[in-house]
Amino acid sequence: MNVAEVRRDFPITDAMVFLNVANHSPSSKPVQDAVRGYLLDWDMEKRRGDERVEEAIASFSRLVGADHNEVAFQPNTSAALTTVAEAVGFEGGMNVVVNDLENPANWYPWTAQRRKGVELRIVRGKGGAVRLDELEKAVDDGTRVVAISHVEWLTGARHDLREVAEVAHDHGAYLVVDGIQAAGAVRVDVKRDDVDFYACGSYKWLLGCSGAGFLYVKRSLITELTPAQWGYRAVEEHDPEEPRLKETAKKFELGEPSYLSFVGTKAGIDMILGLGPANVEARVLKLNQRLFDGLTTIGLEVASPEDRRLRSGVISFSTRDTEATSRSLTEAGFLVSLRPAGVRVSPDFYNTEEEVDRLLGLLAEEAKRL
Repeated sequence: MNVAEVRRDFPITDAMVFLNVANHSPSSKPVQDAVRGYLLDWDMEKRRGDERVEEAIASFSRLVGADHNEVAFQPNTSAALTTVAEAVGFEGGMNVVVNDLENPANWYPWTAQRRKGVELRIVRGKGGAVRLDELEKAVDDGTRVVAISHVEWLTGARHDLREVAEVAHDHGAYLVVDGIQAAGAVRVDVKRDDVDFYACGSYKWLLGCSGAGFLYVKRSLITELTPAQWGYRAVEEHDPEEPRLKETAKKFELGEPSYLSFVGTKAGIDMILGLGPANVEARVLKLNQRLFDGLTTIGLEVASPEDRRLRSGVISFSTRDTEATSRSLTEAGFLVSLRPAGVRVSPDFYNTEEEVDRLLGLLAEEAKRL
């Protein structure tokens, strides 16, 4: 990968050190051009909105190893997870296994099921990750769903989805994955990992625009489950009294999507596909490891797992005065996030080793002063 060449597609790199893709991706020239072009097509009445959404779905499907008919569009990750939560057929006495490392987007759809008499079981993370043995203790034959992030939003722990799927399926439960901090940064293969549902928004590592999202549904579950809400896009035969739902993942779609968002998101995903997901992952993990090694050398407290097998593009750390550190980094031209686990840093393939070293240099100087 020619990083210098790639950086020319990201104008933000001339203005600041952007290390915050876990919050929102920077705007790239390919995405900007795609959105502008679509607006011109719209003016010329050539918008082809539904076709453009299908093209975005096709690109996402390639990225995660799914068949096109197994992916439905959604407005965001939260909506996709809620769609699943309302479709899997919860009844009183069932339980959902989640963990305390999850983003609220992967909490509230399951918390809402308590009104049906469903128990919420919370596994406590250790060392920034969810341990498989702890997860196994919480799952039993009454478990309907095991919900987990592919990559945790604060610690960056990357879970082995295949292992989690085996635990869930041994008890007849579904594996539901929040993939927004993984897809586009690390390789995803929903078939290899035997995932049942994979939800992902567009505006982080997929490098797209807000307002687009995707839901993968394993083929065997498409006909087995019925969505709680029906929209016109889900229906094969539009009969007000007896509508017939489609036999693809489209049965989980509702109404008109944000066409612009999907056009821009396709451009972002296609950039990743063009570079090669394996190359992107290697680049992200290399920068992450450089950052992790530097932080530990300085002696800072790192919330992210030490085990390289659990590493992703996200890393969080704290100092003696974490809020002050966040402010000083911002003043020095670094865009990072202040989160409950500390300062969260998320470099992507367009970042450089020199940028990581500059960050570490500032932190080392601050540590000396403190």
